[in-house]
Amino acid sequence: MKISKVDHVSINVIDIAKSLEFYGRVLGLKQQQTVDCGEFDITYFALPDGSRLELFDYHGKNNSVSREESEVGLRHLAFQVEDVAADEKYLKAIGVEITLPACDLPNLGARVLLFLDPNGVTLEFCEKI
Repeated sequence: MKISKVDHVSINVIDIAKSLEFYGRVLGLKQQQTVDCGEFDITYFALPDGSRLELFDYHGKNNSVSREESEVGLRHLAFQVEDVAADEKYLKAIGVEITLPACDLPNLGARVLLFLDPNGVTLEFCEKI
């Protein structure tokens, strides 16, 4: 077996309109097609490395469940960026909830920022230092 790359990441959304606005306008990802799968729709966004982000819309039937950061399961989705400090300033100015302000992690060679998308999914911006 040889895995070559991540093909896609999927997120179940609470409010598709807010999620489309967030991932499209706020994060600047290019929206692709939306596929009607009957019980749900999937909207695709292109990621810079050629992979895709999938937003699953169950038309209001999604249950919102709060999770602690230390619980087992997917912790966050991280994006490499050029300037964490500038991105933090922008996200704060438009009211995005910051869960970990920009900080340096010298042992990892990174400056990071954690914030929430409209569905409560933790996202990370990281910059190499």
